[in-house]
Amino acid sequence: MFVRIGLLCCLLFCVSVLSAQQKTLPPRPSQSSDTVRIVEILKTNRFDFRTIDSATQLQILVGDVHIRQGRTLFWADSVVYNEKTNFMQAYGNVHINDADSVNIYSQYMQYDGTKKLATFREKVKLSDGNSTLYTDEMDYDMNGKVGTYRNGGRIESKQTTLYSKEGFYYADIKDIYFVGNVKMSDPEVALASDSLLYNTSSQVATFIAPTTIKSGQSIINTREGYYDLKLKKAKFGSRSRMQDSTSTMIADDFAFDDKSGYGEAKGNVQYKDTAQGALLFANRVFFNKEKKNFLATEKPVMVVVQNKDSVFIAADTIYSGLMRDLAGMKNGYISAFDTLKGKQVINVDSILQNDSSNIMKDSSIVVTDSITIVQSKDTIAAVVEKPIIVAQKDSISNKPPPLKVKPVLVLSDSTKLPTVDSNAVAAIDSSTIKKIRPKEETDTLRFITAFRHVRIFNDSLQAVADSLFYSGVDSVFQLFHDPIAWSKGSQVSGDTIYIFTENKKPKRLYVFENGLLVQSVKESSSFFNQIKGRTINGYFINGELDFVKAKGTAESIYYAQDDDSAFVGMNRTTADMIDMYFKERSPQKVKFTSSVKGTTFPIRQLPEDQKKLSNFQWLENKRPKNKLELFL
Repeated sequence: MFVRIGLLCCLLFCVSVLSAQQKTLPPRPSQSSDTVRIVEILKTNRFDFRTIDSATQLQILVGDVHIRQGRTLFWADSVVYNEKTNFMQAYGNVHINDADSVNIYSQYMQYDGTKKLATFREKVKLSDGNSTLYTDEMDYDMNGKVGTYRNGGRIESKQTTLYSKEGFYYADIKDIYFVGNVKMSDPEVALASDSLLYNTSSQVATFIAPTTIKSGQSIINTREGYYDLKLKKAKFGSRSRMQDSTSTMIADDFAFDDKSGYGEAKGNVQYKDTAQGALLFANRVFFNKEKKNFLATEKPVMVVVQNKDSVFIAADTIYSGLMRDLAGMKNGYISAFDTLKGKQVINVDSILQNDSSNIMKDSSIVVTDSITIVQSKDTIAAVVEKPIIVAQKDSISNKPPPLKVKPVLVLSDSTKLPTVDSNAVAAIDSSTIKKIRPKEETDTLRFITAFRHVRIFNDSLQAVADSLFYSGVDSVFQLFHDPIAWSKGSQVSGDTIYIFTENKKPKRLYVFENGLLVQSVKESSSFFNQIKGRTINGYFINGELDFVKAKGTAESIYYAQDDDSAFVGMNRTTADMIDMYFKERSPQKVKFTSSVKGTTFPIRQLPEDQKKLSNFQWLENKRPKNKLELFL
């Protein structure tokens, strides 16, 4: 009896309070003494209490409802609360503030106060101060502070938006795990994946599944790694791929800074420049995505690609960039392409002064304009790809006697030289000078520099040197510091060697200072045809050595053979200029010009000290034998 009177008094008190329009109500304890189950009604415009059965006792709150459970606050237009089961339903403008860290909004909510599990429907929005989650249906665990949506949702974080079919939000650590058809859009980055982990505080996206990223002009494919949208820095692993309209790079690991454009690739790096037909293999590459330059270390090999006869280049370090940037480094040296400036010296350090890795030390390389004629102190400098020989009646130009195809030595008497302009020997064929390329084309052409232990392999020509410069404008390989080049059975050495190519095949070879050409006469013999001069020009036809010109205190050693290929003698001669013509890799004619002095020795009376020119070296052991050797 006393219990019923107490309950009746309580209801009358509540009605009197509402009729007096006092909106703040004292906390009403639940049926359990457990404080987790306590739901406090802080405010409402109207309050009803109904008992449906022994298990259903409803509190009906209408108008500006404000409720609290522990550190969680609830707002809604109306609430129906069953204090027996500690279950709540909220309608209209639902708002939950969980421990002052997460705010959740919706138009409908179901809440299990015992388990502290909430289900939100219609226009659901979750905000943590850093980002906002939008979805139509979400479950939220107040204990674990985990929100889950399964029917599509999106996260907006400053300028970044992420979409996914399913998502799991961890409020304590600000992580969101996106699953299924994940897409991210950002002013600078777009992303698509099947799964993704994103932190709304740090704005770091972590990749845990195959992912495609578009950053600027680059498209990146990866399986693992992260992208920091705040700092614009990223790191990828698991053989990621980065490509744009002209190039593709694959590596075990990537790291780069989108703001500066600099990056690093490590582990079995493969780079392909589709615009220039170039490949790079290395274990470590520093690069700039914007400038399209790179510095490769750890056994780099670069390949200048062509259909059947690609050029392979190996060195300790390889650096490559676009010709447009090289022009800027050289004060507009290539910007006009309309002057003859000869050779100039640039410091390699200037190329790398803005690079992320300054590995190379003091080194200078010589570069030449694509239309610059090679200058020489001798007025008979060969400057075109094949000289035009002026026919003369003097014995200098006599044809060899018809000994089948055997070569013959032609000596000249210097007293009978005709008085003609010596430049006629190497008249310029203007049709062979390369056309000036338009600036927009040179902007995409590439140059290559290689340093220390440079090795080159091509089916037609092989070479070694200490350093190299190659220009995509004129297709010239410039070799420095004790370079050696081989073509079939011939070896050429000197202080500096230029190899002019056409369609990736050697067209002309130019050696200046201490030039020496050595040719093995027979593989099993110790006889070598030799030509020495201050400068040497060699010309090729279809990759075969066709003509050699030595100038400046020129010397030669030549072994003559009879019809049966038996050696009959050796001739050793000096002259101002020596020309040697080849057929099927063998000398067919030798021509000496000015100040000729020579001696012929019978083959059985060869003085040992006369068989080799000074500085003679046969360095076949240094010659790259195949392209695979360059990768070892």
